Amino acid sequence: FNKKMIIVRLKGGLGNQLFQYATARHLAHLNNSELFLDTSYFDFKADRPAWKYELGAFNIKAEIAEEQLLKDFHAGKYSGTEKLISKIVPFHKYKKYKYEGFGYNEQVLELKGNYYLSGYFQSHKYFKPITDILKEELTLKEEYIPKANEWLDDMKNKLSVAVHIRRCDYIRNLSSMEAHGLCSKDYYAKTIEFVKRELGEEVHFFLFTDDAEWVNREMEWDINSTMVQGKSILSDFYMMSNCKHNIIANSTFSWWAAWLNPNPDKMIIVPKHWDNNVKTEEIDLCPTKWIIK
Repeated sequence: FNKKMIIVRLKGGLGNQLFQYATARHLAHLNNSELFLDTSYFDFKADRPAWKYELGAFNIKAEIAEEQLLKDFHAGKYSGTEKLISKIVPFHKYKKYKYEGFGYNEQVLELKGNYYLSGYFQSHKYFKPITDILKEELTLKEEYIPKANEWLDDMKNKLSVAVHIRRCDYIRNLSSMEAHGLCSKDYYAKTIEFVKRELGEEVHFFLFTDDAEWVNREMEWDINSTMVQGKSILSDFYMMSNCKHNIIANSTFSWWAAWLNPNPDKMIIVPKHWDNNVKTEEIDLCPTKWIIK
């Protein structure tokens, strides 16, 4: 049992899982270790929204951790002292590190040895050095790629901008709403005007939302737009990342669609508050070229 290992606890939706994978993948790369994914979070359906393990659809380099391996690491359970000094408290040869804070914490990438990681790791700095590796691995497997359709052709051929308007799960879940807040109508109006000024009037906006009714009622914009009613989370994600530019919500889902957008000249616009009390610019969330509005 001498192989070196990094295990990461996956939790949340697709965007969160991508941050957790990307960070752990970089740590495994630095340590020349194998990477394992703890997917046990998704086994407890009762108190969770409809989140499920999503990374199996991507060409990732990791195995699912088996139960015995998780037991060896005492996975998921943190004593009070471990939370405080989890960098120093080894469980014989297995160690754990939990970071629940926002932004970039350089300690994470300094960990050496067999580690079980838990956290959200929402910053591009955790994995910037392995950007090329991730752009290869975070591609969808063939069977998950939406078949060419009119939307996709337009996204690739027109001056397309994906606009992500996320409402339903934030509104339905009050604790979510208090933590995250919603991007205001004003944010979208302002960013759309900005994009039109920068890119010209022939821009075509593709609206991705979980609340089409609200968008149709509230968003009276004078723009060329198409409401995209995707068949699945993965097809929406793929289509968003195939637009030329992105206006994202305070959502890791649209963050990743924008990050994986291959257009070298892409314009990415981000809301200035990532959470209600968290300013986007203060948490090293985004690459420097992204525009905070």
